[in-house]
Amino acid sequence: MAALVFLPSTPLEAPPSAPQSYEIADGGTFTLYLQGVRIGEERFVIRRELGGGNRPVYRAQAELNIKLDNGTQRIGVALETVGSEYRPRRYEAEINGSEATTIVGTLIRDRIRLDVRSPRGDEMKEFLLHERTAILEKHVAHQYFFAWRLLAGNRAVSATVLIPRDRSQRSVTIEDRGEEPVQIDDRDLLLRHIAIGGEPGASHHVWLDGDKVMKVVVPETEFEARRLISNGQPSN
Repeated sequence: MAALVFLPSTPLEAPPSAPQSYEIADGGTFTLYLQGVRIGEERFVIRRELGGGNRPVYRAQAELNIKLDNGTQRIGVALETVGSEYRPRRYEAEINGSEATTIVGTLIRDRIRLDVRSPRGDEMKEFLLHERTAILEKHVAHQYFFAWRLLAGNRAVSATVLIPRDRSQRSVTIEDRGEEPVQIDDRDLLLRHIAIGGEPGASHHVWLDGDKVMKVVVPETEFEARRLISNGQPSN
């Protein structure tokens, strides 16, 4: 799993001797809930390579520690995108727990190839990479940083969402619903609402402060993520 900057031992730290050829696009902590019960937290950082011109490269990493009915899971994920369309180029996930699983997604021409290793054995599956594609993993909040940007200034667009752990792909509409009041940790905020919808019952809702993801709700799975706020500002 060393093809990206994803290092399971210290996934959110840059090597101290490495030259800083990137800038931090975002970073912070989400508290995660399932069916209204706190299940853990997600720490993440998203870096943008400097000097990429109109082909910017983003590298996102996150560590999740969550407690579910089937036990505790420690999850590490890393995503690399390229270009102003945030085209996924590489994806890695490592899920430690009762059913340890590793997933590697690789861009091969116009397709994303998923290689999965789990207690069920080794699997390989390919998905056609459409013009607008976002990776949204189960119980992971920071990846909406890339999904909402597929709007590219439009009010609504058609896109595709790839869910690696489910080995599935969905056609969705991403829609900007404008600003509305939202409460996070007893704070009343005016946030921008982005809705990502597909078939009935399969919707995702994201609230932004500027370009920062503050809250995520997935009614279908009763999942919610709330960004920690420190001194009135999103966590970094």
